[in-house]
Amino acid sequence: MASSEAGVRLSINLRERCRMHDLNEALDDLRAVLPYARGGSVRKLSKIATLLLAKNHIIMQAKAIEELRQLVVSLRTQLESKPPASDE
Repeated sequence: MASSEAGVRLSINLRERCRMHDLNEALDDLRAVLPYARGGSVRKLSKIATLLLAKNHIIMQAKAIEELRQLVVSLRTQLESKPPASDE
């Protein structure tokens, strides 16, 4: 292998290593904010498990927000349909 080819290969390997470090750091940051059991006896989530848990958590949060939005609309409608209280 020529010297320039070795240099290119080293550069590619370094770039890939940095990319993987960045990816692992981002996944660790994601694990830190996801609701799941942590502790000495619990293994760290795998990359795919972290992504699946994050996806499911986002879906659940979106559903909760939609339910709350519907509740607010319903309560607002009820409030607007009530006759004003008389001041006696």
